[in-house]
Amino acid sequence: MTAASTLLTEEVKDLARREGAYLIGVADVDRFEGAPRGHHPAEIVRGARTVISFGIPLVEQVADWEEMFRDSEILNPEIRKTMLQDYLYSTVNYNFINDRLDQIALRLTLYLQSHGFRSTTFPATFGPAYQKFHEMMPGWMGLFSQRHAAVRAGLGEFGLNNVVVTPEYGPRVRFNSVITQAPLTPSPLLQEKACRGSGCALCVESCGGQAITLLPSFDDHEVWLNPVSRTNKPLCREKRKVEFCYGRCLQVCPVGRHTRSE
Repeated sequence: MTAASTLLTEEVKDLARREGAYLIGVADVDRFEGAPRGHHPAEIVRGARTVISFGIPLVEQVADWEEMFRDSEILNPEIRKTMLQDYLYSTVNYNFINDRLDQIALRLTLYLQSHGFRSTTFPATFGPAYQKFHEMMPGWMGLFSQRHAAVRAGLGEFGLNNVVVTPEYGPRVRFNSVITQAPLTPSPLLQEKACRGSGCALCVESCGGQAITLLPSFDDHEVWLNPVSRTNKPLCREKRKVEFCYGRCLQVCPVGRHTRSE
């Protein structure tokens, strides 16, 4: 990489951090070989050279919402779980963070565009207002895989819970990304495992809807650059209405905890 591309890479990373990103990495588009047809970055942005991935961690106290307000005289048992799962958790650890991720993505995209590099981003995820578009996608996929981008940018590895597990925050991170023609400097891939694998498996065992299915075989000692499990997304969404298990597969993971419950 040239000095100019190194400088631009640092400028992009600094901008992302100033806007609120806690994690940021860059992947060369060659790392996406084998992506589903039409899903490769170079098929989305012609001439794309790199993908920027960035993440914001969840608020741990809100991720542990099942422990909150147990003896409340205000939130009775009939409404407590609904309020905490569907209002507090969904708002703070989903909507708030996704909104910030989208703003960071737009800033980076326009910054690179102003430097002459065609670039694009996507909404971080499908929110409730866009449910009909989510259901249009085969397997409820996104237009672009934020998880694959994060792993290929060296920010983490796929975990048994089928989300990205980072060394710094475990799976309690949400991501967005920018596909760009800019020749940025790629970040190294993760070299040491973050997910504790089948020796832990708390995420799978704690899934209230039993929506996570492990693939037939995988090496517990490898860094997982591709999924080792599948998530039945419609089942997950349906079961959390009765099991109140939204976010539990993230909450139970022991990796990357910064605070502890007393």
